[in-house]
Amino acid sequence: MSSNRIDGSIHPGTGAKPFSFFSEYQPLAGAYDECCLPNGSIRKEWQSVVARLDSMGLEELSNRWQQARTQISRDGVTFNPHDSEGTVSRPWLLDAIPLVFAESAWQSLSLKLAQRARLMEALLSDLFGDQRLLKERIIPPDLVFGHPAWYPVYQQLYASGHRFLDYYVSDLARDTDGKWWVTGDRVKSPFGLGYSLENRIVTSRMLSGILRKVPVKRLAPFYATMKEQLRQLAPRFRDNPRIVLWSKGPKSRSYFEDSYLSRYLGYTLAEGGDLAIRGESVQLKTLGGLLPVEVLFRRLDDDDCDPIELNPGSEHGVPGLLETIRSGKIAVTNSIGSRLIESPAFVPYLPAISRFLLSEELQLPSVPTWWCGESSAMEHVLRNLDTMIVRPAFRTTDEPPLHSSGMSAQQRNELEQKIRAEPTSYVAQSPVHRSTAPVLVDGKVVPWYLALRAFLIHSDSGFRSLPGGLARVSPQSENLNFTMTSGERTQDVWILTQHHEPEISLLDAPTTMVQPRRSGSELPSRVADNMFWLGRYIERAEQTCRLFRTVFESFESELPDGPEHQPLLRSLAEHGHIEPDHAVPELRRMSTELIDLLPESLFDLQRPMGLRSTIASATYNAVRVRDRISPDMWRTIDRIKERMKPETYGKDLRDLDVMDMLDRMLADFAAFSGLAAESMTRTLAWRFLDLGQRLERTAQINGLIKNFFCQVTPGGDPVVVDPAVIETVLKITNSLMTYRSRYLATYQIPVVLDLLITDSTNPRSILFQIQQINQHLDAMPHGETQAMLNSEQRHGLAMANAVRLADIFELSEADASGRRLQLQKLTKRLDDQLPRLSDELSGRFLIHAGLTRHFAMSNPHLHRVSNSTQAASGNPRRDSGKSTR
Repeated sequence: MSSNRIDGSIHPGTGAKPFSFFSEYQPLAGAYDECCLPNGSIRKEWQSVVARLDSMGLEELSNRWQQARTQISRDGVTFNPHDSEGTVSRPWLLDAIPLVFAESAWQSLSLKLAQRARLMEALLSDLFGDQRLLKERIIPPDLVFGHPAWYPVYQQLYASGHRFLDYYVSDLARDTDGKWWVTGDRVKSPFGLGYSLENRIVTSRMLSGILRKVPVKRLAPFYATMKEQLRQLAPRFRDNPRIVLWSKGPKSRSYFEDSYLSRYLGYTLAEGGDLAIRGESVQLKTLGGLLPVEVLFRRLDDDDCDPIELNPGSEHGVPGLLETIRSGKIAVTNSIGSRLIESPAFVPYLPAISRFLLSEELQLPSVPTWWCGESSAMEHVLRNLDTMIVRPAFRTTDEPPLHSSGMSAQQRNELEQKIRAEPTSYVAQSPVHRSTAPVLVDGKVVPWYLALRAFLIHSDSGFRSLPGGLARVSPQSENLNFTMTSGERTQDVWILTQHHEPEISLLDAPTTMVQPRRSGSELPSRVADNMFWLGRYIERAEQTCRLFRTVFESFESELPDGPEHQPLLRSLAEHGHIEPDHAVPELRRMSTELIDLLPESLFDLQRPMGLRSTIASATYNAVRVRDRISPDMWRTIDRIKERMKPETYGKDLRDLDVMDMLDRMLADFAAFSGLAAESMTRTLAWRFLDLGQRLERTAQINGLIKNFFCQVTPGGDPVVVDPAVIETVLKITNSLMTYRSRYLATYQIPVVLDLLITDSTNPRSILFQIQQINQHLDAMPHGETQAMLNSEQRHGLAMANAVRLADIFELSEADASGRRLQLQKLTKRLDDQLPRLSDELSGRFLIHAGLTRHFAMSNPHLHRVSNSTQAASGNPRRDSGKSTR
């Protein structure tokens, strides 16, 4: 055995003690440690886990942990996706060590949590019903009517006997005596259900050997109960109701979790624009028409749900939703208005509320809280301000708490004045003395502070807790007092039981009879729109990579100024990769100087049709259809995005091996196209993705043909097409191998134009693209009584006929002045008809996704085009204007 091997055994001849992660573990003084007793010995429930971690050894655990982090990165597990590009997100950091609880201790905590959930249900029922708490003066009126989230329409919105909470979430902390305290109640759209599941999936792979030997309660039964409870909420078709996970969209911090949960639970992911009210019922807008929705699993703020009766500025709501709720035609969970009770101002009154509504003492207390709306409480707070944390009394947004102990005298005085001026707007709380849990840092196990989020779902037997939760850990306790996205790491939560549990699946039992079917037109317009533009941007980025690779090959060759340089420069200039001056022979700089500038152009986000901007746009669209593409497709896009980060390659991009980077990116694009072609079922989602790619490829090939075969010199003379020019355009269009297999090294314009325009067997020809486009158009949803071709079919057929009827010898023939007029006429016709076809598609199918995006739109965050026809030419100056979207 190697003497430097780290495992759980004694090394022969050395007398060394067995390796243990916890041999030097030192619990923090004055804090309850989840793993160790005050004397330093391991708690009973942790002993089997610690022993098996020790037997694994540091090297093995570190390797597995690195693999787990790589898996999380590949899966794109992120949160808070906000940056200047709308594409960079903070990664989800999972620790190597799980958090362990004994089943008996967890059951005791779960019973207390269930009582608190029942209390919150009863509180909402009273506030939105008879309001006995107000009438009996258990709570002051300002607590309700002074709440900025209170809307009078909430009262009597729901029928008698309505259940307000289908799930409840509690944030917990354990003090120095081991007692649990509630630091926050969450009922609106609590964050963490998807991340808890992802933590378990990743940890079960990382520590698979331990999980096989240590019995840990499974999470799947909880999610199965959730699915069943949501199904039972359906007001009509409970056998197979349409349940929609209603998301705020990519700008939401929990969008990854929204798409993750929708995929795991099997629900349609929809945004506000995907939904509409028709005949007092909620309908999902799809390409084939409107489909009735039974249950909305909402992830929106309460007042964002209906811009008519609630927040008129909401961009995500469904107008008229509250009226539909009154009619009983839709179930929304949790009930709109439930956010009211999340506010800390209710906390001081919860013990009295529990006694009044439940006739029970509150079993799980909240962190000591004082609402300054009561004069005696305010004076107590001001006398003890240095020892308290001040928060907004009414939770409407996530605002950081104020620690007066760290303030200057002037800041403290200003805070005191604010409290006196608006006492009802503030609460003060005693600091949370959190427990600690072991985490792995630099090969050592050290204690970090812990915040725990517990989840409960309503079931037929009452509220049932998730046998686990979302644990956050941080070396600073204050970091955990803000939101659930604060803290440095997360941990999987293990509830140890006596015996291994049987495996539970969310899939229906095999005995359930399901009729085979093919997906039809049940595709929301928003999804179709984003699939279409994802295809456009992916194809545009691939073509840009091919163009740049050919440029570098040509300019770094032995010929200092080859005949292919000029059309290459024109192509770069027309797409905005270089300044137009470089394409003018009399003004352009030396090729060596230009080569030095091109790497920076590749990474310049301000170039609307540049490579980085295009990839940012592709990523943006991919994020919005995360639940519709496979994990492998997402990983490919994420890998492409990572390659476009300049910081990856150092400060000086001129030292970058551009050819190697472009080759790797082209391999990624090929992987994406291969996954789309071989892994996606032929649904409308795939058709719109492929439509986008085909339209973009047609436009790109058409533009190359114009640049390489239809140009004239500044003096008006036709450009001579050299064999090197022909070879170059064949390289860019990935058709050189086919050409050489047919014609060897003989380069002639007619056969080149045949290969690139009229050859229906070449996947890179214009005719091939148009034929594929027309097949997709024919498969689009049409009216049952439609007898004639619609407008987009006519445009597609007209383009196909124009290309089929083209004579390649006439196209290549030059007139007396050397111009190929027939070729110019054909390319001009395609320039006109491609944007029209795109607009027709948008008008018929994508109009519900928002205002029309034009034909060559670049980064949706930065640029919009103003004219479809001009943008189709790829001119960056035209592509950078504003549009109506």
